[in-house]
Amino acid sequence: MDLTSRLRGIVGGTPPRREQDGAARPLRELTYEPDDGYRQAAPLDLDRVADALSGRRVSNRYGECLVIDRRYEAERWHGGVRIGECELGDLDSLRVLDPTLPAGAGCAPSKERAIFIDLETTGLSGGAGTLAFLVGCGYFDLGAFHVRQFLLPGHSSERALLAAVAEFLDDAGLIVTYNGKTFDVPVMETRWSFHRLDMPAIGGDDGVPHFDMLHTARRLWKKSEADDDGCRLSTLERKLFDVHRVGDVPGFEIPGRFFGFVRSGDARPLEPVLEHNRIDLVSLAAVTARAMNLARQGHEGCADNAEALALGRIYERAERFALAEACYRRAARSSNPFTRADALYRLGIRLRRERRFNDAAAVWRELMQHTDPSTMRRGVLGDLRQVAVEALAIHHEHRAKDLAGARELALASLDECDDGRAESVRHRLARLDRKLGRRSDAQLFG
Repeated sequence: MDLTSRLRGIVGGTPPRREQDGAARPLRELTYEPDDGYRQAAPLDLDRVADALSGRRVSNRYGECLVIDRRYEAERWHGGVRIGECELGDLDSLRVLDPTLPAGAGCAPSKERAIFIDLETTGLSGGAGTLAFLVGCGYFDLGAFHVRQFLLPGHSSERALLAAVAEFLDDAGLIVTYNGKTFDVPVMETRWSFHRLDMPAIGGDDGVPHFDMLHTARRLWKKSEADDDGCRLSTLERKLFDVHRVGDVPGFEIPGRFFGFVRSGDARPLEPVLEHNRIDLVSLAAVTARAMNLARQGHEGCADNAEALALGRIYERAERFALAEACYRRAARSSNPFTRADALYRLGIRLRRERRFNDAAAVWRELMQHTDPSTMRRGVLGDLRQVAVEALAIHHEHRAKDLAGARELALASLDECDDGRAESVRHRLARLDRKLGRRSDAQLFG
């Protein structure tokens, strides 16, 4: 049998070869244990590790892993917010933040719950060599936030950990992550597949709904395309809730601490990693609750006009147009020229789509008044002014039938626009001159 046929047989699930006596040869299980100098010097004492981390051993048919439980009572503060205030409550508002979620996401039977997930891995490169050595899961229980962490005591225990996590996720009615669609969930699915284990269906039409908070955070709080750090979870927890971590382990140190634990059996360096993971889960719950409260309260719940503008874009994406208009009107009162101009532009577009042409024209006039052509010839504000001038010229020509006013606006636009748009403006001016000429002739001979 050539190599191609053998590979096709493996992928296609060819039945196992049989020995001469007719008995099936047992399948060789796939295992992964890197020979990179981090092998344990001696058998690991799981009881000692569990005591050091205040955890417990959990056994299943694949082996043993460690579980560490922590409970954060509802009255406890996380920066400037109480833990009890972070409970998600009405999960229907999630569909405002992410319209791709199926209808009724999160409205599962009472035995099911929203589970927050965050991984600590041996690297960020992905692929079959990346292990999730710590799987943190958080959920609310009677107002308190309970964190359950599954810890990998060694490479040979990975199947036991994966099976324990899969069993725990059977009760999930909703999965909440931060960048989980790109990283956490694909890593777990790769590991489940690698070990040929049954995995919970996450996302898609038939799986457990999956809400990735990172995408909503970027829409709400990212100031610019170059603002990469502005949407890191540690940055948001500080800006939104005044959370300041003390003695937090840097992310680049985390894989090395795990490898050191595997090599030496000393679990003490892992405690800061566990605490880092727990804070991430609490902050994820707090940030998600904050976004959901904004979706419920509308512009009145926004901390500032920039947040109102961002929320208006989210409402519009979710086709909640009346709520989007209210957000844009609040943001249009901003003292920041960029926020105000962007809000007026989006409000004008919204009104025009609803065929409220006179209201839209008033917004275009306001946008022109708040943009100075002498200082805004180029850039974002200049582009928005050009849109306003062009939209107002169209309104005067086709709806208000004020040809002279439309011609005056077209002339102003020609003075301010760049060479790329000048040709279309000249075409409009020529058309207006023809219309004005015909009107003069009609008045002269009428």
